[in-house]
Amino acid sequence: MNQATAEVGVFEAMHTQRAVRRYLPDTVPDELITKVLDAAIRAPSAINGQFARFVVVTDPEKRRQLGELYLDAQQQSYNNPAGGTEWLRGQEAEIVEKAAKFAGEVGDVPVFIMVCSTQRGVSHSVYPAVQNLLVAARSLGLGTVLTTLHTFRADEVRAVLDIPEDVHIVCGIPMGWPAVPFGPVRRRPLSEVAYWNQWEGSDE
Repeated sequence: MNQATAEVGVFEAMHTQRAVRRYLPDTVPDELITKVLDAAIRAPSAINGQFARFVVVTDPEKRRQLGELYLDAQQQSYNNPAGGTEWLRGQEAEIVEKAAKFAGEVGDVPVFIMVCSTQRGVSHSVYPAVQNLLVAARSLGLGTVLTTLHTFRADEVRAVLDIPEDVHIVCGIPMGWPAVPFGPVRRRPLSEVAYWNQWEGSDE
């Protein structure tokens, strides 16, 4: 991977950052992981509490165990009749199909970052750091995807990573060199989602 050609500016990173679910097996240098984490901790947080904590997992055996927990949670979630996925059509169904395939491969992604919060009830305050992490990774040519299925296996994840009981598991982020191209991403145009001064269609 040629770093000189892989790196992009922050606005291009935002416009091309996407959920990556196919990765190359190549390792990610520690210095790049550190760069991404350093960008993450620059994010604002409620009362400047800086509650976010990051467990970086590169050990193959631990990644394998996390992969098994992820797959188990995914299969239970999507095989739950109460959840129902029959409403999915087109693009949504395609995304769910790709996510199901990824569930069997997540343990092979070179880096897994478990994002935690030291304060329960303020997980929302951690997400600015998560967004910084995602954009920073993209700017360095690294792929990521935000996942939450490990939160349904929190006790087992704690055991694998020695996470204390009083620390809340917020989400997990697989990270590595993408085996698919970045962007262009499919997004609704700004004119459909942003309104000035009042909700579009409201009475004057």
